[in-house]
Amino acid sequence: MKYKVDPKFFVFLALSIVLWQFTNLAKPISVSKLVNVTFKAPDGDYQLIDDSVVSIETRVTATGLRLLFNSPYNKVYSLSTESMVESDDQFVLLTSDIESQLQKEFGEAIAIEKIFTAELAVPLARIASKKVPVIPDVSISYKQNYILKGVLSVSPDSVRISAPESTLRTINALNTVPLKRDNVSLSINQPLDIAYSDLGLSSIEQTKVTINAEVVRFSEMVYEVPILLPELENGMRLTVFPPSAQVVCKAQADVLKALDSGAFGVTVDFDFSQGMDSLPSRLPLKFSYSPSDVLEVFFSNDRVNYILEKQ
Repeated sequence: MKYKVDPKFFVFLALSIVLWQFTNLAKPISVSKLVNVTFKAPDGDYQLIDDSVVSIETRVTATGLRLLFNSPYNKVYSLSTESMVESDDQFVLLTSDIESQLQKEFGEAIAIEKIFTAELAVPLARIASKKVPVIPDVSISYKQNYILKGVLSVSPDSVRISAPESTLRTINALNTVPLKRDNVSLSINQPLDIAYSDLGLSSIEQTKVTINAEVVRFSEMVYEVPILLPELENGMRLTVFPPSAQVVCKAQADVLKALDSGAFGVTVDFDFSQGMDSLPSRLPLKFSYSPSDVLEVFFSNDRVNYILEKQ
């Protein structure tokens, strides 16, 4: 004999199960799970050095329905660090502050029972600033008979930077990006970027400088200049061979025309008061004076033979 089940039975069964589940979900339950948080840097000279998500183990009480449809575990909460404290050279948020902030985020329907951490380290650094020089990374080769007049300049020659204190201590200068110029015969006035992107700076006063190089055509002249010898003590006399030096001078043509050998002073580069035991086999030469408006001056041979004898 077959029994026919009334379809209404299944409807009532389904409604009963739903009602039972709803009744259970309406009851408060306690669960422990991880809450994901990040940090907001406080006002002032601070910077976050790591913006990774941090997980905190918590235990909360709420109805099953609340946890099902408005779970606090599906979000990432941003914690304020204004009330942080400094402990053992690091910044921390205390449990009471963490709980207070999260409770405000959860609302009254979800109660925090416990935060399973005594404190939370905040990846924060103090920001400091200083002015550092900018060094040009420039390589220039010149066309024949052309030369740099004076020195290559950078404008501005220094910039103010800001960075975490530990980073700032490692930076004493900034370089420009490389610039290479060949066969140059004209003066250079060119903006150039400062290379700073991988240094971990918080800020930089400006990111470009201007490179200035005055390039001029030169002529070259060789002068025969007598070597001036020092007077020695203890009756010693110094004689050098040859008695004069060949001085090579590079300058603009109008400057060279006004020069003669008297524009240069040449002597030996040795302090005889230190004793005779350390005398070199040949004496080096140096300029005691030379014109300030020449481009380059040097010796064709910067050492001479000598005889040191008693008078």
